[in-house]
Amino acid sequence: MTIKEAQQLSGVSADNIRFYEKQGLLRPTRNPDNDYRSYSEEDIRVLKLIRLLRMLDMPLEQVREILQGSLPLPQAAARQQALLEERSQQLSHAIRLCGEFAALPGVEGLDIDALLTRMDAPETREGFFQGWLRDYRQVTLAEHEKRFTFLPDGAVTTPQEFSEALFQYARENGLDLTITKEGMYPQFTIDGVEYTAQRNYTAVRGFPVASIACEVLHPEDFEPQDVSPLRRRIQRLLHFLWLPSLLFLLFLLPRQELLRTWEGWLLLVSFLTLTAVLSFRGWLLFYNENGKGKK
Repeated sequence: MTIKEAQQLSGVSADNIRFYEKQGLLRPTRNPDNDYRSYSEEDIRVLKLIRLLRMLDMPLEQVREILQGSLPLPQAAARQQALLEERSQQLSHAIRLCGEFAALPGVEGLDIDALLTRMDAPETREGFFQGWLRDYRQVTLAEHEKRFTFLPDGAVTTPQEFSEALFQYARENGLDLTITKEGMYPQFTIDGVEYTAQRNYTAVRGFPVASIACEVLHPEDFEPQDVSPLRRRIQRLLHFLWLPSLLFLLFLLPRQELLRTWEGWLLLVSFLTLTAVLSFRGWLLFYNENGKGKK
């Protein structure tokens, strides 16, 4: 059936159907005569399931895990139920407050200090921080989905060796990988998602070892849509820079007297430069190592 028919039967818009295909959640066949997408009854069932889970406000990555079979539905439902109950408590608190506002004659009658105290109550703060933690988990999952690295068996000095290294990794981890562009910066798809790769080198016991870093071509497609862009940026910084920040707090702040001398400032700049270089090196060579093959 056509995408229009799939839209009518599933209740999912054509734009969303194409988006789910791009995310690898749906893999319709192609009509050999005109190369148009052809949707089966099983595709319609998958679309209806995605629609149902998204109506429960379930994150897209969690939906992906359910469809892949790596996350049992009962476990996913229990996790989502806990999140919805938490949001329900927050909404109940806000609804009660709005009801109190409705009974007041105007802004002049507001006891603002008392209301702020209530909003800063432990139960409200807990919901706020839990929301940040939930969003941080989504951002972290998205970052791991956008990039992974692995160490090939050989040196990878030619485009052919690069392609073979990618195919070997896919075979070892049960991935459906297709090379779309060969070269030293090849492009390929895994389960319908487009990636590009580059080879980097590191030293292990004095010997050069190749490391291959793979990144999605369209990272914006993996951004959590229910997390604001500003919060995503802050949480991405926390995700990548938590170790340097922790080291800074543990070793430098208790020794603030060092910052009263130029030697102390030189030490601070050297420390921050070293941690930044080591963090970038770890991200470039080993971030999410073998992550695409983990189940």
